Amino acid sequence: MMLESAPLGTNGERLAPFRRRLAPLLFMTAIFLFNFLARFIWGPLLVPIEKDLALSHTGAGSLFFLITAGYMLGLIFSGYVSQRFSHPRTIAFSCISCGAVLAGATLSNSLPVLAVLLVMVGLTAGIYLPSAIPTLTYQLAPGDYGKAYSFHEISPSLCFIIGPILAEIMLRHYHWKVVLLPVAAGISLLGVMYLVRPITGKIYGEAPSLKSVGRVLSQRRYWALLYIFMLGAGANVGVYAMLPLYLQAGRGLDQTTANTLLAVSRMAALFSPYVVGWATDRFGPGRVLALIVFFNGVATAMLGVGSEVIFRSALFMQPMLSTAFFPPIWTLLSDIVDPKSRNLGVSLLVPPAMLLGGGMLPMVIGAFGDAGMFPTGFVLWGVVTFASFGMVRYTLRQGENSTQHAARSTQE
Repeated sequence: MMLESAPLGTNGERLAPFRRRLAPLLFMTAIFLFNFLARFIWGPLLVPIEKDLALSHTGAGSLFFLITAGYMLGLIFSGYVSQRFSHPRTIAFSCISCGAVLAGATLSNSLPVLAVLLVMVGLTAGIYLPSAIPTLTYQLAPGDYGKAYSFHEISPSLCFIIGPILAEIMLRHYHWKVVLLPVAAGISLLGVMYLVRPITGKIYGEAPSLKSVGRVLSQRRYWALLYIFMLGAGANVGVYAMLPLYLQAGRGLDQTTANTLLAVSRMAALFSPYVVGWATDRFGPGRVLALIVFFNGVATAMLGVGSEVIFRSALFMQPMLSTAFFPPIWTLLSDIVDPKSRNLGVSLLVPPAMLLGGGMLPMVIGAFGDAGMFPTGFVLWGVVTFASFGMVRYTLRQGENSTQHAARSTQE
């Protein structure tokens, strides 16, 4: 009788204590780290790639556009893969195929070939995330979702630290293509390991259709979450993309000092997801997310302040608050979207938010820089962010209450 009355998860699996799911979560965190490295290891390699392929700065920057375009395609079409082959096999396929494409990039000798391979890197990497989000909460009660997502979200910060270090060490002795090999080998090995021993049962995703997409987009809170994800993408990827240029062209720092400051500031950001994950489960994702929106906006605006003390304080605060966006966002998504449609929710949420926050924002800030108003770009984005505090708090209050209610019901 006790076994029959044991609480069940969203896929019919028996729930387990969080500590028993810690090892699988760390495994997923390792996969996400290499997934991120596959897309962002190219940044530290741009200078030798420019020289090797005789590219302009604009041409080098367009390489990231190719990866992003492929990534969006992968996100959008991942549901067709996971619906047919299950989430575990989709994750394994994403890792192994991405590793194969990276290995292929080491053999490319022309820009057209490299361009095609970069799109494929983005596409194969993009298949991962929509299957990862529902996988992370397997066998967990809703009250543990925030902690689960917080472990996963350490990977982007680790990538921004490990990537430049790996490139710096290997470029001293090898061609830039060789730097891709450890990333390709690592993600392929993790994919094979996951294929042999996945951390969930055979759970399936949902493919996009007019009915399923309409069901997700008909919810008002989902649109609010899309807007907040855009703010988070802008704070994390968009602002970070322009900081190296701003530090050197706008603040007069040399390249070594600028890179050192960026690396150290990202180290401090390694710990914020854990704190936010605990706070999300304790106080509710809506309340926590509203505070993050407000204080991140303040910190981003402070990047444009002339005072050196305020600026350097903001340089450390802003990354910590930027990485804090995502555990409560994924927790709210898990509450808003039906469990079987969570992969679809991710597929619809990430592409437009990344396009606006991660793609358009750097262009806007760059335009302010070209006009000799670099600090103004950061100040205005900060104002837009913290001015959204009231809307975020009001719109997501219902999500906060329902998530807390679900957690209490499971504990009872």
